[in-house]
Amino acid sequence: MSRLGEKIRSWLRRHPLMDGLAWGLAVVACVALLVWFYGFSGFGAPPEFVYEQF
Repeated sequence: MSRLGEKIRSWLRRHPLMDGLAWGLAVVACVALLVWFYGFSGFGAPPEFVYEQF
C-alpha cells in the first residue's frame, strides 16, 4: 500500500496544478455540504413534537 502512496505523491509533485485542483474540489465539496445542511435540510426549522400525532 505504501508503494501506491509513493506513486501518487510522486505524480502530484510532477503535476502541481492537479494537486491544486484536487484541493479546490475538496473545498467546494465541503462548502456544498454546508450549504445543503444549513439551507435545505431543515436544520433551522422548529422541531415537531413526537406526541402530536397520537
